[in-house]
Amino acid sequence: MENTKILVIGGTGKTGRKVVERLTDRGISVRVGSRNATPAFDWNDPSTWADALNGMNAVYITFQPDLAVPGAKEAIAAFTDLAVNSGIQKIVLLSGKGETEAELCEQIVMNAGVKWTIVRASWFF
Repeated sequence: MENTKILVIGGTGKTGRKVVERLTDRGISVRVGSRNATPAFDWNDPSTWADALNGMNAVYITFQPDLAVPGAKEAIAAFTDLAVNSGIQKIVLLSGKGETEAELCEQIVMNAGVKWTIVRASWFF
């Protein structure tokens, strides 16, 4: 994608900050998605999602605390729908290996009608 602008949700977290660092090193425009960023992004406040997505064409999704928690599937579905309708062309989802709930979230992203990548972390510290 030319002129790629990526929203990195959880961009201040354990994996997100590494993603931000690597993308920035490559000269890619990054917006950190966190409660303390401007614009703010909060999974628990869907009214923050549109502003965070505005002007972006790709998104890296980490869901807090985990894709296996109740409500994660619904949040991923709502966010993915908004992202696609906002012009997002690629979605990358950080998922978990062998978690049924995470696999349901993966299916939502894979069926969204845009390019996608699923990253399955089996374990990290």
